[in-house]
Amino acid sequence: MSKGEDSNVLRTVGERLLAERVRVGLDLEAAAKSSSIAEDRLATAEGGELALDEDELERLADTYGVDATAFFGGRVTPFQYLAGA
Repeated sequence: MSKGEDSNVLRTVGERLLAERVRVGLDLEAAAKSSSIAEDRLATAEGGELALDEDELERLADTYGVDATAFFGGRVTPFQYLAGA
């Protein structure tokens, strides 16, 4: 997978993280606190610049009331995202 494709994965997942947070009506601070993720870390992930680890994704999914695969378009979690693309 090329660097450009890696960036696309991060950006796409970030957009979905943000969309789910907005859908449930949480601001960044509340989502970070509820999921025990540092606010700046969550903001960076939503901006498509950081891959969250599997535990963080599961905590966000629980906070937003979705399955973690929602952040990947309902598909299995891409390895390159979890590997820190």
